[in-house]
Amino acid sequence: MSRPWFLVAAIACGMPLPDPLVRIVGAGPGGEAVPPEATFSVTFSGPVEPAGVADGRRIAIGRAEDLRGLVEALESEEGVDSGDPIIPAAVALREGGTRVDLAPLLPLAPGSAHVLVVSSRVRSADGRAVLDPEGRRGPFVHAFGTGAPAGPPAAPVLTEVRVDAETPEAGGEYAEIANLGEGRMDLRGHRLAKRTASGALAACTLSLMAGGPVETGGHALAVGGAWDGRHELPEGTALYGCGASALLGGIANDRPAELLLFSPWEEPLSTLGAGGVAPICATLERIHPLGADEPWNLECAEGDGTPGACNSVTPWYECP
Repeated sequence: MSRPWFLVAAIACGMPLPDPLVRIVGAGPGGEAVPPEATFSVTFSGPVEPAGVADGRRIAIGRAEDLRGLVEALESEEGVDSGDPIIPAAVALREGGTRVDLAPLLPLAPGSAHVLVVSSRVRSADGRAVLDPEGRRGPFVHAFGTGAPAGPPAAPVLTEVRVDAETPEAGGEYAEIANLGEGRMDLRGHRLAKRTASGALAACTLSLMAGGPVETGGHALAVGGAWDGRHELPEGTALYGCGASALLGGIANDRPAELLLFSPWEEPLSTLGAGGVAPICATLERIHPLGADEPWNLECAEGDGTPGACNSVTPWYECP
């Protein structure tokens, strides 16, 4: 490749050549099984200007499905803010400005695709553009997938579903999921499904709306986007979104409910009313959470169907 004319002239005149532009050397960790608790790093061939980097306006982590919106925000005049599709992280510039570390404030969703993006507006310490690893000027995208959380596993179990609530129905429907394992339960990226009248499955991916990981013996609720909080729940109860309005787009109340829960890797974890054997109820519950999903362990809940009753937070041997 021929040199630009100004470099040829500089060499001919014995003038000093300008320093090469700073490049992104790389980012990590990478792959498809990154620990959800990981801290991420981007390294540069030279020091970069702290403005836009140390304050997190020009570098961020997000879900792969939000890549377009994330790039647009990072490349905007203002950079990203709290209203953009970013995953909040603590950002620190280290090694004399040649490395930036991003530590997500919460573990990333397990079994999910993510991206780390560096804006083309990042500048080197001398104010010049920063190039990507191939020497191009543009946004740098580091794609990766998360694996399972560290530590003992959780054991999610479907324990109750409210399919017929007072109007507006979508505001009061829910599915209750108990954690009967030793580890904390994080349902982000899990799939909740219902069996339709045709026998097909209709599913959604759970996203966190409120709360956080559920401790052993606790429970979470999957609700629709129109959830109105009419039930009095323990403070900090984890809520996961499933459906733009009604839970799973609405669960029929004129036939037995049948729900299925899958891991982010499509592993079956729990069922409630499998095979259509449950009674037709406004609220269907599993009598003993540790018991099988069979007719003898399924019944219609009494009262108003408020979630968090005996069946989900009390050991089975203490239930009446």
